[in-house]
Amino acid sequence: MGLVASATASCSGLLGRRRSPPPPPPTPTQPSKDPEPDLVRVFRRFDADGDGRISASEMRESCGCTAAEAEEMIAAADRDGDGFISLDELRALLEDRDQSDALLAAFAEYDEDGDGVITAEELRRALRRLGLGGEEMTVERCAEIIAAVDGDGDGVISFDEFKAMMETNLPA
Repeated sequence: MGLVASATASCSGLLGRRRSPPPPPPTPTQPSKDPEPDLVRVFRRFDADGDGRISASEMRESCGCTAAEAEEMIAAADRDGDGFISLDELRALLEDRDQSDALLAAFAEYDEDGDGVITAEELRRALRRLGLGGEEMTVERCAEIIAAVDGDGDGVISFDEFKAMMETNLPA
């Protein structure tokens, strides 16, 4: 069979015909690396009337929720107070969710036992794992650090206190 293919290739050259190159192999469809088109597609799905904003009634119809639930969802994302969700507000909501997920993961690194709070001992072990503080990072020193951010005075750092601490230390 290899001889036949070789002869065919040789003969086609003699007859003045060239074989066209084989078509390139099909490339698998890959999901978009840029989330923007997906975000726009989702936004358009909710924006039934195409006016560039999602209303509570559109949210209610799309999600199958009550009017009160739709109003609550709109209020949670509506940053400019116009009573609608714009594409920019939807984008910001998703970015906030991503940041919140990252904060939850960071909090979990400190909250070793998963009880929802960071104790002085958990803080000490986490800081040592990260190579911060060295030998001078005692439980007593960690308790002082906790006291500085412990808004409710219970001696531990809750997720809300951790989040507030991280937000005040993040560059704007």
